Amino acid sequence: MEKLKKLHRFFGKLFFFTFLVGAVVCIYYLNQSKVEFTPRISFHVFSAVAVFLLFSLKMLFVKVYKQFYSYVKPLGVTVALLSFILFSFSTGYSVVTFDKETISNNSSQTETMVAKLPKGDLDSGRKLFNNLCIGCHYPDRKDYKRSAPGLKGLYQEKTLPVSKKPVTDENIINQLRKPIKFMPAFTDLSDKEIADIIAYLKTL
Repeated sequence: MEKLKKLHRFFGKLFFFTFLVGAVVCIYYLNQSKVEFTPRISFHVFSAVAVFLLFSLKMLFVKVYKQFYSYVKPLGVTVALLSFILFSFSTGYSVVTFDKETISNNSSQTETMVAKLPKGDLDSGRKLFNNLCIGCHYPDRKDYKRSAPGLKGLYQEKTLPVSKKPVTDENIINQLRKPIKFMPAFTDLSDKEIADIIAYLKTL
């Protein structure tokens, strides 16, 4: 029993610090990306805050306010259930909604879009980049001091910095429409606006 208690405490501390680091990183990326919260993101944030607060309350009842120790067990069960829900709405949701046929169709649509892409305007592209992208991406360096890679010399590189796909107009469009990892999707951009951004990226 003592070994089980020690193991429980160890995994509790590991969960707390892992959750804390994950929360800080997620808040940083959300702040840098300036993305508008969707209902799923809002639910995710609410659940994460609830888990953190309930877990902290449980720790206080164990270490400080021991007169409330009888509430520790139900709090632990609640934290476990909320954590499972949180996992289901992130990784689980992505797995369930993964659709190869949709990805294939999107790829075909992108190829068609590249073929019909209008001539981009450099000044408009610079303004769009400064409004939408510069909060995360440096235009004049390649480092990662912001939340995303710098894009200087992007079109002189062989591959994109995160997805490692070839640097082509098609893959840039895909990254804007269906981004890899933490970048928000810019689905509201028109074909002309995307052409303008690409025209600007080619000058970096």
